[in-house]
Amino acid sequence: MDIQFAKTIPLRKIFDVWGISPKLSANGLDLYKSPFNDDQRSRLVVNNTTNTWYDPLTEQTGDVIKLVCLYLQSQDVNHTVMDALRWLKNMVGFNPSAIQLPHGTPDYKTIDQSLSVKHVSPLSEPVLIRYLELRRGIPLQTARHTLKQVRVRNSLTEKSFIAIGIKNEDGGFAIRNPTIKAHVGPRTITFVRGKIPKPPGVHIFKDVYDYLSELSFRDGKLFHDDCIILNSMDCLQDMTGYVRNYGYEYLCSWLGNDERWKKCTELLRQFSEAEGLKHYPKNDDYSSFKDLNEKYTQSVF
Repeated sequence: MDIQFAKTIPLRKIFDVWGISPKLSANGLDLYKSPFNDDQRSRLVVNNTTNTWYDPLTEQTGDVIKLVCLYLQSQDVNHTVMDALRWLKNMVGFNPSAIQLPHGTPDYKTIDQSLSVKHVSPLSEPVLIRYLELRRGIPLQTARHTLKQVRVRNSLTEKSFIAIGIKNEDGGFAIRNPTIKAHVGPRTITFVRGKIPKPPGVHIFKDVYDYLSELSFRDGKLFHDDCIILNSMDCLQDMTGYVRNYGYEYLCSWLGNDERWKKCTELLRQFSEAEGLKHYPKNDDYSSFKDLNEKYTQSVF
């Protein structure tokens, strides 16, 4: 791992390795307990846009490498830049080249730039609830802790609209309503921690509706294992940093049954093999449907 690549690793992923969750998040900034200062007042402000941090108590600032160097120093171990790079490779293992997306996957990075979130609230709009329950088959009671109602503004049309949204790990939202499917802000995965610490497995879902479909099949019972919701095919690469070197024993994939998603299932099989994980492709359980949500909706309607 080289220095330039190390600096691109999202700071949120590093704090997740340390088991530190943000105390407060607002306007693209996260407030974390300092991993290298025992003073209970010490907090780090993380800017997710610039991927840098600031310590108001000491007025220190830095990037990924400086953060890890200070952490290693606090542990009384070697803390040079090379030591930090070695730690990042072993503990974070964020390597997007490990999975190459299927040929023809659209470049979504510039598609959603005109959209911005204006307001987030609990789901209450009847048209969105009807879409969720009648089109997707998902009971509001099952979805209310995962999904939000998001008011979005389009700077090109100068109009606003409402949509169902799920927040991702970089503060953006994957949004959907009866006519629109898009992302607002950074595009990446959503991580759902399991009911037990350090579980043996991780489940990969292509979108939140497949995830909620499986919860509905389970009568709303949450997974003991961790779950990763991709939100989009192009986010497949992002999940590697959450899986590699974490100690999982197996990976279950719940992807779609069209040709591109089948290729993604094969990529996850290869990734699992390289990481020493058992791979269980769950789409065999709904092979006659395009995805898990279609199977679920046909079971309830």
